Amino acid sequence: MPIQSALPIAQLSPSDLIFISDANELVTDSLTVSKHFSKQHKNVIQKIESLDCSDIFTSANFSAHAKKITAGAVVRDSKVYQMSKDGFMFLVMGFTGKRAAAVKEAYINAFNQMAEQLTKKPAAEPLSYRIMTVIENGQAIESKMIPNDAFIISKSCIAQLFNESNLFSVDELLAISSSVNKSIAEIARLQDARFKQMKKL
Repeated sequence: MPIQSALPIAQLSPSDLIFISDANELVTDSLTVSKHFSKQHKNVIQKIESLDCSDIFTSANFSAHAKKITAGAVVRDSKVYQMSKDGFMFLVMGFTGKRAAAVKEAYINAFNQMAEQLTKKPAAEPLSYRIMTVIENGQAIESKMIPNDAFIISKSCIAQLFNESNLFSVDELLAISSSVNKSIAEIARLQDARFKQMKKL
């Protein structure tokens, strides 16, 4: 697999380097490591599989996964290792050079910053809240707090909401009705204008 180009170290954010695994742990993976250390992914895999560490340490800090990789026009399953901060440190211990040192530092800072964010509670955090997380290709790319009264629903189901008793107050239903009537009136006005324009032609 060809080496992917990596951003300059100064432009890397923690989410470029690490992510939250399905087990809700901070990890990075062999693909990301190969990219930022400018190494072939197959060589990083070989390095992981030849590490001289105990079975207990290996099972606690490395886990193999199948991931779809795009190489040119070909998409195939490839073995990718996820690793904890300790696993990462053990792996890159022997990586040398100025860039390698800077990337190691960026990774350590990313792990520490993300761990701090996950454990730190904002002062104004409500007692009850909901988080919506967007996941792409197995990686959490965005999380945000949403109001307790927020609806996440497809367009086709919106009309069904109004059949639910006691879901909306009378004032809320009147406000919704007013907005809908205005939208219908505007659509009718535009269609009427188009119809008159067509008759002139």
